[in-house]
Amino acid sequence: KNVVYCVVHLILSGVKCGGILSAPSGNISSPNFPGLYPYNIHCSWLIVVPEGSSVLLTFHHFELEYHASCAYDHVKIYNGVAGDEGNLLGTFCGDAAPPAFTSSWNVMSVIFRSDHSNFTFTFCGVIFFQPFYCKTESKRQHCIITDDQTYWMSSIVRIYSELSSHFSFHADMCGGVLTGLSGVISSPGYPAEYSNDADCTWLIHVSNSSAVTLLFLDFQMENNEGCHFDYVALFDGPTVAHRHLGTYCGANKPPATITTASQLLLIFKSDFNIGGRGFKAYYYSGGRRAARTLVRRR
Repeated sequence: KNVVYCVVHLILSGVKCGGILSAPSGNISSPNFPGLYPYNIHCSWLIVVPEGSSVLLTFHHFELEYHASCAYDHVKIYNGVAGDEGNLLGTFCGDAAPPAFTSSWNVMSVIFRSDHSNFTFTFCGVIFFQPFYCKTESKRQHCIITDDQTYWMSSIVRIYSELSSHFSFHADMCGGVLTGLSGVISSPGYPAEYSNDADCTWLIHVSNSSAVTLLFLDFQMENNEGCHFDYVALFDGPTVAHRHLGTYCGANKPPATITTASQLLLIFKSDFNIGGRGFKAYYYSGGRRAARTLVRRR
């Protein structure tokens, strides 16, 4: 199990905007949260935790002006210091909360910008730090920590780990566009049973020309021959017109999926009865060589 060493809430209130955060845990929020944020602001948070630890960032409220490419009001999350687009994990707007992100070292940056329009909303993120549990002599490793097992992959350097928390999330949020180099997708309400008549579409578009690799960490939904009722469908591109990679249901985790280009479409649908725990999947930028080097370790 993952451990938070101590909990000290750091709340940014009033019009305070940005800064350097080094407490073991805390909150970042838009200026005036829970009120509306002002126009034309630029906030930059640099989150630094002790060496040997990583930063876990989750959002429990997120509501910004929506734009298809998040060109106006947006939040950017960097795996390290802001400004290096190679470290950009994603750019987010609208009312779909970003997935949880974990830095691959002890630094993470969050940038918030608003434009001059009349659309102002709010967001609030929660920060923890945690120790690294994947230890090895090689620096070219990728580890995925789940509740009961650890995976290692060579040739990449990003780290994802999971930390439980008491914060609540909107169970009905599903779908969106994910542009980070890595991230997590889960069915609505996971690990609780997903709702009936769900229809969720995620487009993963990694911010380089690499392939997308998708790994399912957990999978359990209604089982039926042909997967016509509750299912996950994957496509090798941004639309259902692209090559169909597979449709899955039941309790067996789908195999690792690797695209031929930088986009992957994931569709999750449920019917009017008989549900399940749903699914949780991790994606990252990288192709067949990384997937072939996957080794399971206890």
